[in-house]
Amino acid sequence: MTAPNQVLPVPPADLPGTLGELRAAGHHYRTVKQELRDNLLARMRDGSQRFPGIVGYDDTVLPEVERALLAGHDMVLLGERGQGKTRLIRSLGGLLDEWTPVIAGSVLNEHPMHPLTPASRTLVDEAGDDLPVGWLHRSMRYGEKLATPDTSVGDLIGDVDPIRIAQGRTLGDPETIHFGLVPRTNRGIFAVNELPDLAERIQVALLNVLEERDIQVRGYQLRLPLDLLLVASANPEDYTNRGRIISPLKDRFGAEIRTHYPVDLDLELDLIRQEAELIAVADVRHADPGRALGLG
Repeated sequence: MTAPNQVLPVPPADLPGTLGELRAAGHHYRTVKQELRDNLLARMRDGSQRFPGIVGYDDTVLPEVERALLAGHDMVLLGERGQGKTRLIRSLGGLLDEWTPVIAGSVLNEHPMHPLTPASRTLVDEAGDDLPVGWLHRSMRYGEKLATPDTSVGDLIGDVDPIRIAQGRTLGDPETIHFGLVPRTNRGIFAVNELPDLAERIQVALLNVLEERDIQVRGYQLRLPLDLLLVASANPEDYTNRGRIISPLKDRFGAEIRTHYPVDLDLELDLIRQEAELIAVADVRHADPGRALGLG
């Protein structure tokens, strides 16, 4: 997920431009979870920072997150509001490779060595080693959805596109599907914030994503073995007051991790210093005396 008006990174010029060059460079396909595991292990070995900006979780939450990533588990973070769940989830993107190859123009970020859709498989077969390869930065491999009561299956998974039907395609043609947020984050990390707020009938749509790693759209015989890490956040009290995570979905998360507020004063002060925008009073008075007095 990119910030508004953010300039997208430009791939280095020396990266392979075709499938043949990619193979010649010795590139091997890895799943997202293998990629996260390998990069996490590398940072653990060299002692570099793994979750920047996360304060107070070094001895509690972060070891559990690391174990979940090493085991290749999807995870749900349970905790009160303001405990940094979303920030922790967003920091996981830093463990992805900086650049990853994709089939140029693929909506699902398909790997050139592992195409998913019939159209992409045909393209790879026809082009062979001359297949153009694009490169996706890790900042574009994170997707996030705040669960709201009006969220639909089409938003998350996908739906039939009436425009493509009007263009002459038949209902049985997979090309008539407009993919939702989850499949469009294929080969990345997708987060659902406040999962209990998602209607139970919508939560059911995520069952196949977590267990069978595929999607179903309006009864289509469509198997797309999605490659992603699914992470969710929830407030424990929401299970009874505002909604709940349905049992079949909750059971399919491999790891359930409890977050907490800072356990001592020093950690809380460190967190405040990190998040606060501190402005010296003398500097403010010099620049705008009225603002220093609360008048501006």
